[in-house]
Amino acid sequence: MINKPIRIAMWSGPRNLSTAMMRSFGARADTLVSDEPFYGAYLKTTGDPQPMAEEIIADMECDWHAVAAAQNSTAPAGRAIWYQKHMPHHMVGPISILDFPDTRHAFLIRDPIRVAASYANKRTAIRPDHLGIPDNANISRWKRIVWGTLLQLWTVPKF
Repeated sequence: MINKPIRIAMWSGPRNLSTAMMRSFGARADTLVSDEPFYGAYLKTTGDPQPMAEEIIADMECDWHAVAAAQNSTAPAGRAIWYQKHMPHHMVGPISILDFPDTRHAFLIRDPIRVAASYANKRTAIRPDHLGIPDNANISRWKRIVWGTLLQLWTVPKF
């Protein structure tokens, strides 16, 4: 049994091919995936009228701290890799990227025009916050925090 899995947090807005990426990781025998574990807490906190919101809230853990603790715990089924698909715009509660210090963070970013067009094909009502647009500043801040740490380890010499 693996006590400390490699955790990969993939941060993405909707329609960024994040589900395809998650499924490719999920096809690995050594990998467990979590699909938007904070979605239930987001829906319960915001009351956002998303399709099947009541069912999702009833099915998912909706306590922010409990979800974060679970995502930081020992990987279920003893898997070596734990791929966690997260959406920054779901993070409206008291938890942030900084609450995952032992996680490798990556970001899927797609042209916003393509994201909006793809989203419009699936939904009739579109708000900027559904696309994660207001969270771009947070993503940039998160990237600076994460990459700032990495750049201290991987300093490129100036010539």
